[in-house]
Amino acid sequence: TISCLTHGQSIGLALTAGASLLSLAAVAVVFVLIGRNILRYKRALPNGGWKLLQVPVDINMLSIFLYDILQALGGILDVRWAHDGIVTAGPYCTAQGIIQQSGELGVALFTLIITVHTFVVALWKVGIRARHFAFGMVALASLFVALWVGIGNGIHKNFETPTPYWCWIGPEYNGERLGGEYVWIWAALFASVIMYIPLYFWTKGCLSVDPEKWYKFHLSESDVGYPQRRAALGMLFYPLGYSLVVLPLSVVRWSHFNHKKVPSMATFFGVSMFNLSGAVNVLLFLIVRPRLLLF
Repeated sequence: TISCLTHGQSIGLALTAGASLLSLAAVAVVFVLIGRNILRYKRALPNGGWKLLQVPVDINMLSIFLYDILQALGGILDVRWAHDGIVTAGPYCTAQGIIQQSGELGVALFTLIITVHTFVVALWKVGIRARHFAFGMVALASLFVALWVGIGNGIHKNFETPTPYWCWIGPEYNGERLGGEYVWIWAALFASVIMYIPLYFWTKGCLSVDPEKWYKFHLSESDVGYPQRRAALGMLFYPLGYSLVVLPLSVVRWSHFNHKKVPSMATFFGVSMFNLSGAVNVLLFLIVRPRLLLF
């Protein structure tokens, strides 16, 4: 399978690769800072007394950063197509599809996990330090990513093909596209919007949960302190930021599903925004960072 690109489309691909490179560089900076923090703690507390992954949020954030790296690497591989002006099937194409699919699915899953976990911890005070449960969720999510991507590529012929500007799941496998990415991206987007509203009122001290009936909410003053409310609101900025970068891509891909002609520049804009999700996560982490990952 071969897909020829115009000069303008090659420029668009260069922009998507540039956005991915920015995300990769941003995540790399975070890991350098984490390494610096580990060295500082080792020098200050040589006998221990500290952990990199102290609470579930630490575990979830580290996981999303790792999948941000995969997503960014998949986007950076667009450089070859931009340079050659042609997208061809083959080992390079398959590698890009696998890397990109794994990263995008992983980021969507952990964005959803962070959204739900923040909501549950804030309103019901459940799972605040459930590290073992968090590790279990990481294992399940990562296993799902590995199985979905691995089985799809194992049982289907030409699973990763030019689509047409880069390599991803072929158009004849719409079910796999839905189950392996779209459903989770849209679930994370939907959950972010739905859960942000009550959590916003909770952070303002206007909403409380019935202590006897967990499913009942009251529009009354909350007894939770301001620092806890501020930390919860800060953590919710991650899925909110994800929603902003994924919305343009969702519009483009929904149009494709409805067999509408989408200008290539609109596709490149949506994908470039989506490829910035790693940089957005890092920016929010450095601004908000409620004492996560030894910061």
